[in-house]
Amino acid sequence: MSFSHPSKILMIHAGGIGDLLLALPALRAFRMAFPDSSLELLGFPERLSLIAHDLGAVSIHSINQAGLAPFYLKGGILPSRLIEFFSSFSAAILIGRSQAETLAENIRRTGLNRVVFLPSFPDEGHKLHVSEALLQALRSFGIEGGDTFTPLRLSAEALLFADEFLNRAGCKTGGRILAIHPGSGSTTKNWSPRKFALVADWASERALTFLISGPARDGRDEVLRAVKKSRPFVLDLLPLPHLAAVLAKCTAFLGNDSGITHLAALTGIPTVALFGPTDPAVWGPRGPGVRIVHARRDCAPCTSEERQTCRHSCLEEIEPEEVLKKMAPVLKTGAMPPGV
Repeated sequence: MSFSHPSKILMIHAGGIGDLLLALPALRAFRMAFPDSSLELLGFPERLSLIAHDLGAVSIHSINQAGLAPFYLKGGILPSRLIEFFSSFSAAILIGRSQAETLAENIRRTGLNRVVFLPSFPDEGHKLHVSEALLQALRSFGIEGGDTFTPLRLSAEALLFADEFLNRAGCKTGGRILAIHPGSGSTTKNWSPRKFALVADWASERALTFLISGPARDGRDEVLRAVKKSRPFVLDLLPLPHLAAVLAKCTAFLGNDSGITHLAALTGIPTVALFGPTDPAVWGPRGPGVRIVHARRDCAPCTSEERQTCRHSCLEEIEPEEVLKKMAPVLKTGAMPPGV
């Protein structure tokens, strides 16, 4: 497949925040192959706003729009408006689950023949990290890219918001901040709110604590009820680029296997990630300061089938003392020492 000098390219990703950020190295590689092309994004606008500045996108389109449903059906009747939209691009990359391959096929029917489709999840049982699996798949199309860590590039507007936000929160220049996110996309991946509260109480004499909350039930209220000494500053429903910029100013982060944990790691700050039923060798966040605390049960990590019947008690094996061992050097020095 030839990709010489496409004037206009489209990137399509409609997965979760974590999946999107794990795909960023492949999306960056595709972008770097065509640095002079105009770039547009298609997916969930709020999530894509996280990477739009990093990739130099000029616009974002919603995947939830009238007329796209036939694109998910084999041989569907395609609306002329969307035929015109897709055919205006010279090349596209689509990263998604297996059923998204039908979307790729129908996009090719519009006349946009140069469409790269990459499955977003590696075959279960393979121990290859998702980011590397996507890069390997992209190489089969003749597009090279490495997984060398580069922090998420943020807009000047987002960084200005973070500075103003920290000032309103009473955070002094150089002050230590521990960000905690007790939620994830699944309660089966969540550490106990009581244990998050114990860490927050321990940190109360060492740092200002931010408690991150989103639209889903994420344990925020339980943590707030359980804390005894800490008075966390709640970050509730911040726009994702603004949240990323605030995280980039923090000293350290603690969270479950979640999209927000991936976001914290991608800003480059020291990040402690708690893993139980999922495999950090495949799904772990990437970053120079990432440290994984993993449940020690023989059954962890488990397969997707096993997770359907599992009691999901493996995270109970992780005690606050193990987390504090990772956190203490960070809040003392502001950096994650090697090997901690």
